[in-house]
Amino acid sequence: MVRIILLLALAALPLAAVPAVAAAQVAATSCCNTSQPALRVFLDCNRCDGDYLRDHVAFVEFVRDRAVSDLHALVTVEETGGGGQFWTMTLIGQGRFQNHNHKLTFATPATASEDDRRKEFTRIFKLGVAVYAADTSAASSLDVTWEEPQLKVASRTRVPPKDPWNFWVFHLGVNGNLNGEQLNSSHNYSGNASANRTTDNWKINVQGSGDTNGNYFVLDDGATIKSSTHSWNLSTLIVKSKGPHWSLGGRASMSRSSYSNQDRAYQVAPGVEYDVFPYVVSTRKSLTILYTVGASHYDYSELTIFNKLAETVPEHSVNVVLGLRQPWGSLNTSLNFTQQLNMPERYRLSTGLETNVRLFKGFSFDVYARFDRIRNLISLRQEPATDTEVLLRLQQQATGYSYYAGFGVSYSFGSIFNSIVNPRFGGS
Repeated sequence: MVRIILLLALAALPLAAVPAVAAAQVAATSCCNTSQPALRVFLDCNRCDGDYLRDHVAFVEFVRDRAVSDLHALVTVEETGGGGQFWTMTLIGQGRFQNHNHKLTFATPATASEDDRRKEFTRIFKLGVAVYAADTSAASSLDVTWEEPQLKVASRTRVPPKDPWNFWVFHLGVNGNLNGEQLNSSHNYSGNASANRTTDNWKINVQGSGDTNGNYFVLDDGATIKSSTHSWNLSTLIVKSKGPHWSLGGRASMSRSSYSNQDRAYQVAPGVEYDVFPYVVSTRKSLTILYTVGASHYDYSELTIFNKLAETVPEHSVNVVLGLRQPWGSLNTSLNFTQQLNMPERYRLSTGLETNVRLFKGFSFDVYARFDRIRNLISLRQEPATDTEVLLRLQQQATGYSYYAGFGVSYSFGSIFNSIVNPRFGGS
């Protein structure tokens, strides 16, 4: 018998936002519709361990096509201020469960292992689909159990302990790699650090990173070529929530890049953001408009093409981002315009698109593309780059645009079921 751990009243779960009438309608018919086939579920989640879920939830039938499912489980994951993950699982009823939708949310801490996360997701998943499965042939094998909390009722209302870190989360990381052959070698070393504090009203982020790369080559004539690039960056972001649609904040940064001919670069840019949709639905849809205005100061390593060793540039930017995660797929597109206020002819216009769409049964396509119109490369070195610097990409080159694009299509057909897990020979 499949045992599902439910709380005293599923409809009253703080994790779930299911219409009470819909839940009652499904549950009320469970006594009379046990002849219905097993619940068909389409799992739409790129962060879930699907094999583990299929192994541990045997009372539903997982299918690989949304069109033939009874239930579409759409899962989105966001990072929390504490470094953990906030999960939103929207169960969308289809066919005879049309308009019977169910939403559950939960969080896993930053200290949770991959196994902890998949176990908690599986537990919550069972809670959500139980209401629907009660109207299928699995109903006769389902039961409800409840674990008595160890804390007494009086202690359940105690004041939560004070957070000694006051919501601050810190991260440190160091990476490095070496590779080579007899006549060539390369190395890369990088480090990063961050401090974050996230609450409902404030978002504070401070982060820094550094990177160094080196290459060594021996040519046929015995000549050797050595190259190296260095960069580091320190930035901070402070944002104040101003209701369900507005935010006020600003960014500041300091950086160095040998590739970009910048010995030092300092930037300060306050701004305002508006989300057409409330921020609380950002896991499913968002349309943000961000405007910033500020100034950047540059100290160059070598004389630039504009005969400058240092300059201060006033500038502003507008950034529009649309993000959708819906049953038909996902879409993310952005448009960014940055311009110097003292010389409007110097600007950069960038647009990007990334989408995954299910057109019809078994057929889907992916498209990703980005294009930049570049008119603000003011830090280019005056002295022309050598052939070695060009080939090894040691110096940024003059250009009026950059782009990349790609696409893919896929079509699958055959059996719609995918509930069986067989890990032999690597699972392939």
